[in-house]
Amino acid sequence: MTTTAFTSPVYDVRAIPLTEIRANSYNPNAVAPPEMELLETSIWEDGLTQPVVAVREGDVYEIVDGYHRYLTVRDTPRIRDRENGMLPVVVLEGKSPAERMASTIRHNRARGTHDPELMAQIVGELVDSGMRDAWISRQLGMSRDEVLRLRQIVGVQKVKGIAPSRPADDHDVAAAAPVQQELFAPDDGRSPVYHVQAVPLSTVRANAYNPNVVKPREMRLLETSIWEDGITQPVVVYLDEDTGAYEVVDGYHRYCTVRDTSRIRDREGGMLPVVVLPEADLAHRMASTIRHNRARGAHDLRQMSSIVQSAAAGWATATGERIEGMSDTWMMKNFGMGAEELLVMKDPRPLVDQFRGRAFSEVPDAAA
Repeated sequence: MTTTAFTSPVYDVRAIPLTEIRANSYNPNAVAPPEMELLETSIWEDGLTQPVVAVREGDVYEIVDGYHRYLTVRDTPRIRDRENGMLPVVVLEGKSPAERMASTIRHNRARGTHDPELMAQIVGELVDSGMRDAWISRQLGMSRDEVLRLRQIVGVQKVKGIAPSRPADDHDVAAAAPVQQELFAPDDGRSPVYHVQAVPLSTVRANAYNPNVVKPREMRLLETSIWEDGITQPVVVYLDEDTGAYEVVDGYHRYCTVRDTSRIRDREGGMLPVVVLPEADLAHRMASTIRHNRARGAHDLRQMSSIVQSAAAGWATATGERIEGMSDTWMMKNFGMGAEELLVMKDPRPLVDQFRGRAFSEVPDAAA
């Protein structure tokens, strides 16, 4: 008996016409306008670095992950024209409707949050490297007030002696920011995502300015996602010409998961899929990292609740499609939820609403 070697979907990025792509009915991710603007900036500055994940449904591709990237390319003329009306897609094969829903949730939930002190240090480094508040605000998708607050945190750290001294500490006026606003300049006119390459894990290193923090539960969900679906998103890197090492811009926790999970590392042959961004100075590398991390949105709780209820009932209310009813254990594993969170999602109404109008003696203590 022979076994076929496994190849992660990320190594087969296809250019698909936008007209052949449609959204799914079960994506709970909501992206606010500032994050959508940052996503547009990220794609315009760096090119597309992540493919949209989809399943094939007849003549169309239904999105599993990457709906807002799809919208940005479709609705932004300068990006749509640059991409020739095409979208980079990786296709998941043989997925049932329930498995597609799980893939969407895993992709969205296993992303972590920002550590505010690390963000403050990054803003401090950018200021010290000569970047004005306006540049930081635009490149990192922050309001001026947010930049100011983070700079204040840096100031407190310095006064208390808990932040390292930086080159610009002794200068009253920061130098003018260099002009380097559009780094996207591929040789063949295609976004970096079309140039995924496999590099040895030993040649990849973390950067010192990633503020993203992923909790243990999210790391477990990320491992489940990569094991179940294969790697669908490349790690975005810069190449350090001096050392020959690839420095992570986005995807540090994917890198850690592949490196530290023996079954995945072995299946991938000790290699990591990467896309390499053009050479840039430190400030622009930092900005790329923050843009990739911040332009991701958050879950709409009502949508999440609807998905959980559909999975439990075996009926997708949005499409009328029959799916296999899934157990609580399956949803906790594949949706990355604890038992308490799952219980709330299955019935999101507050207890007080459930017992509204009932005699006090009939109301449980938790709702009183």
